[in-house]
Amino acid sequence: MSRRPRILVLEPYYGGSHRAVLDALLAHIEWDADLLTLPARKWKWRMRGAAITMAREVHQLAAAGARWDLLLCSTFLNLAEFKGLAGDDVASLPSIVYFHENQLVYPVRFEREWDLHFPLANVTTALAADWCLFNTRFNRDGFVGGIPGFLGRFPDHVPDGVAEAVAERSEVLPPPFDPAPFDRHPPERGARCRVLWPHRWEHDKGPEEFFEAVRRLAGEGLDFEVAVAGQSFGDTQEWFERTAEGLGDRIVHLAEPEGPDAYASLLASSDVAVSTAMNEFFGIAMMEAAYAGCRPLVPDRLCYPELYPKAMRYEGPDRLEAELRSLVLERPPAGEAHSLAAAYTVQELAPRYEDVFRRVAGL
Repeated sequence: MSRRPRILVLEPYYGGSHRAVLDALLAHIEWDADLLTLPARKWKWRMRGAAITMAREVHQLAAAGARWDLLLCSTFLNLAEFKGLAGDDVASLPSIVYFHENQLVYPVRFEREWDLHFPLANVTTALAADWCLFNTRFNRDGFVGGIPGFLGRFPDHVPDGVAEAVAERSEVLPPPFDPAPFDRHPPERGARCRVLWPHRWEHDKGPEEFFEAVRRLAGEGLDFEVAVAGQSFGDTQEWFERTAEGLGDRIVHLAEPEGPDAYASLLASSDVAVSTAMNEFFGIAMMEAAYAGCRPLVPDRLCYPELYPKAMRYEGPDRLEAELRSLVLERPPAGEAHSLAAAYTVQELAPRYEDVFRRVAGL
């Protein structure tokens, strides 16, 4: 019997969509895995320091006899630094970096506050990898297209051909999600239309635009309720709680659900899932909501045009308000976008990952 291939997986930010994707994928591919992680907090420190920690952990595993056929990491690891620190333990190991996001197109309010270390780390990681996977064309094209202008900031010795080198070793492969929790909780609608906002509680997800729209509809006397889910953070939680107070008893949920089944149940009880993101490269939460039976309503920008049909996109705050009004007045049927989202389940995508992993590993 031939042995199963073995993959070394390094995730310095093991939480949110990064964790969900890895957990689903590793459970559905025919590979053994060594998964090394760090908690999902202080992302800047993770990008700067994870290579040191993980190189030491890998050295311990290698000293104990561990061997691998492939290395997989996210962009929270500076792969070039890691390879230099890990040395012979990974010198001949083929590597793949998965771009859930990229720092070259990350929105910053004031350019003078942009820490250029982070996009540069993304570039050096892409150059150090044998293959780069991007979750959307929007992500890949934004990154590759942004490289020349970014490197043009060098005061001298501007490297050429970098964008072309990255493009040649890149492809788009969507992130999978596990449908099992949602399959256990079929759509179950309540008496009122429920509008869901399922995102982490940070301002790059555009919560101001969402709350303004539902406040206006509430002011018109429309009968609906609001659920706000997603990972909360100490520096924004007070703002969310204070803002939600203005909706009174229309707010029926304002917290991160406790576990996959509670999350799936919340999605199954909702009619419309809304994104107001100013920064999004795929949006697994919206795709999960669509699979669970919600009707997606997403902005006509970022990654969304390549994922959702025109009828599910809006242009600007006025159209968001108008589309929400229509959906509240005439509740959409459950499962309208289920088949759209079903293409991104781990059962559908795992074979494609298997093919890429084996190709890069030379198996």
